[in-house]
Amino acid sequence: MDVASPSSASAGAPERLNLVYHGIVAVAMGAISVATVFAWIPAIPMGMVIGRAAVDQAKGIRPSAATQVVRVLAVTGGVVAMLVLGLVLGGIVAFLVASLAAFSERLAANAGPNDQTIARIFTTLLAAGTWFVLAILLNIRINFTIGG
Repeated sequence: MDVASPSSASAGAPERLNLVYHGIVAVAMGAISVATVFAWIPAIPMGMVIGRAAVDQAKGIRPSAATQVVRVLAVTGGVVAMLVLGLVLGGIVAFLVASLAAFSERLAANAGPNDQTIARIFTTLLAAGTWFVLAILLNIRINFTIGG
């Protein structure tokens, strides 16, 4: 059974969550995140929103108008935040992180609700950890000055 395609699962019991796939995606997200400055932070939840919408559409679930508005606002705010936090170029690179987050969401599409939540937490924490480790290994220095 192909885990990446939500329509291939039967309507029966939920699939088992494969954390190895999510781990591979998360490490890739963390590796790319180094080149995005801080744009990866809004890219991950934005990708999850996009992936969840794709999963719902593939399953034939029609979201309510309120859900559609919230999704549009989340994606719009995510894009703006990515461009600002990534100093434009990093924000553009962060679209790769968002697409990997959406892919991770599609991987967990046929798992149970608790497993989907675990997959989101696992993917986010492992991506952030990978970014942190690579930032230390690459000796990336981050300086903040407020007020002149």
